[in-house]
Amino acid sequence: MLKKMLPSVIIIAIAIAGTAAMVMTKSPPQAIEKSAQKTLVNVITAKSSNITFVIPSQGIVQPRTKTTIVTEVSGLVVSVSTDFVVGGFFNQGDILLTLDPIDYQVALEQARANVLTAQAIYSREQAMAQQAGREWDLTGKSRSEAPILALRTPYLKEAEAGLLFAKAQLKRALRKLEQTIIRAPYTGLVREKFVDVGQYAGVGSTIAKTFAIDYAEVRLPLANSDLQFLKLPSATNSRRSAGEALAKIRPNNHLEVELSSTIGGTEYRWQASIVRTEGVIDSNTRMHYAIAEIADPYGLQHEGTTAALTVGSFVNARIQGLSYDNIFAIPHSVIRGDNQVLVMDETQQLQIRRINIIRSDQTLNWVDSGLVDGDNIITTALNIPIAGMPLALFPDDL
Repeated sequence: MLKKMLPSVIIIAIAIAGTAAMVMTKSPPQAIEKSAQKTLVNVITAKSSNITFVIPSQGIVQPRTKTTIVTEVSGLVVSVSTDFVVGGFFNQGDILLTLDPIDYQVALEQARANVLTAQAIYSREQAMAQQAGREWDLTGKSRSEAPILALRTPYLKEAEAGLLFAKAQLKRALRKLEQTIIRAPYTGLVREKFVDVGQYAGVGSTIAKTFAIDYAEVRLPLANSDLQFLKLPSATNSRRSAGEALAKIRPNNHLEVELSSTIGGTEYRWQASIVRTEGVIDSNTRMHYAIAEIADPYGLQHEGTTAALTVGSFVNARIQGLSYDNIFAIPHSVIRGDNQVLVMDETQQLQIRRINIIRSDQTLNWVDSGLVDGDNIITTALNIPIAGMPLALFPDDL
């Protein structure tokens, strides 16, 4: 039995001895130096620029001048212009319609006859007054001593007054005859039409509603926060306080507006300008209103160069605002807490900067202080940012 176990014991002893020799001859492990742990981040580089702010708004095109045309005399409508239709264009002085003039022609002739009669009476009284004066002179007394009836002075004044009245009546009759022809007060367009041939129009009857097409206006709402970026032509202009902020502003000489609208699937643009502001604030919306004016909205002076900007159209507006120097545009995603951003400095340590945001839109914030050109703004979300914590940039291949 012992002889059978001897080979196994020898093999185990040899294995133990080999293992012990390997352990005794193995070199001790080298210590690995542990480096400081750094947080990996992505950054964008801050770069300032000079910015002219564009303030968006919108509104509906309205005529600058609109008129309700009424009759000043009565009569039957005997003719209308071919342009006297809804949407019809007309020039200043064009005849829109004509009323039956017969009664007013008769009245004019009667007024002329009355003038002739009054002139005859006046001439007769002049002659009689002269004759009475000569007869008084035969008495050898001064005419200043003569009774007024002796010189026929009242009768002469009465005849003169009758002549003046007859001439006034003639002017009135002529004016009424002219009013049977209704002319366009300006170059414009018929918006509504209320009479046609064969209808009787009384004094004060509404004939049509028209508007001028030399200019059109758009009433543009503006929030109170927009006013500091606009140089509005009104005493309601919002002014910034004196100091460093004012030094950054370079006001533009003209407050221009670009209007745009989509017609038939194509976007068209028109140039306009702010001409005034309304002196009140809307009590419901708390909005201010500026009035943009556009010349020749229907393009009659430059036919074919652009689409007509028709009254009633809805348009978007881009108002040219004030210009600022050295402004940074940064996305909303890098803003932390109360107007703060995280910056990786030149030693790759984290800095927490407080910034001043002067304006924001849906994608960007405009900053005028708190950053300098070349700052590396951290875009990576950090759970607990601590000033001075070590940072490193993500490798480009990650």
